[in-house]
Amino acid sequence: MAGYILKRLISAIPVLFGISIIVFVIMAMIPGDPATAILGSYATPENVEKLNRDLGLDKPMVRRYVIWLGNMLQGDFGRSFSLNRPVLDEVMDRFGATLVLAGTSFILCALLGIAAGVVSAARQYGWADKAITFAVLLGISIPSFFLGMMMILIFAVQLRWFPVSGMWPIYGARDLSALISHLTLPALALAVVATGVVARLSRAAMLEVLRQDFIRTARAKGVHERSVIWRHALRAAMVSIIPVLGVQAGFVLSGAVYIEMVFQWPGVGRMLVDAILKRDILLVQGGVVFVAACYVGFNIIVDVAQSLLDPRIKT
Repeated sequence: MAGYILKRLISAIPVLFGISIIVFVIMAMIPGDPATAILGSYATPENVEKLNRDLGLDKPMVRRYVIWLGNMLQGDFGRSFSLNRPVLDEVMDRFGATLVLAGTSFILCALLGIAAGVVSAARQYGWADKAITFAVLLGISIPSFFLGMMMILIFAVQLRWFPVSGMWPIYGARDLSALISHLTLPALALAVVATGVVARLSRAAMLEVLRQDFIRTARAKGVHERSVIWRHALRAAMVSIIPVLGVQAGFVLSGAVYIEMVFQWPGVGRMLVDAILKRDILLVQGGVVFVAACYVGFNIIVDVAQSLLDPRIKT
């Protein structure tokens, strides 16, 4: 197992290296002069030249990338000029809020999606299967940001059951109940599409397992149907479901950008959008690389969990 984990960690290095190149090149190719956009009305030729020199933008692109990558490997992601603080500190401060939102949405999509898929497969072609299939297709078809806006309009503006935006109330105690109240709508909006995907693929995995011989043997021995479904079939189907969860974790993490903007959630996604609008190059590059590293790390955890369920994967 240690050797398998080491190989997966080594295989993640070229992935992160490629991501760093892509994000650096994209930010370098954005039209316009970053120094001019940063200075605004103070963008005299002298000020622009000085800022380009301070930011290192007067150097060739390859040299700038090598300097940035070398500093990042030493833990120095640079300094955000718009916030006047280290990039890594800002990302870490924001990542907690994103982790709360994305983690809650992932737990919801995993639990609800697997449960819906199991019930749908166990009641194949029944009314429960048809109802779940309809709900899943409807959920997959609705963009998360549009669903979030509709939730705000209905449940926050009209019914006033939940707050409109933010992570904490402007006035009042910042306790668990306040967090749950602010978290409910964005977490549900973010989880709907992922839940639909997990439910569909869980149903397919369960149907494949239910046709196998060991399930027929368990039923022939008189094992209760509930035990056959939830203990035997689901355990075997998890080998196919776990990789789906890994992919949806990435979807939830990337989809948090839209939801954080809609609900004004103070996370990494909202930080990245603000940084792009302000042309804060180092903050965008550091934030994207950090999020990509988290996504790669989570996929390694998923692969290890899958190898524990099916030892054949390690070979």
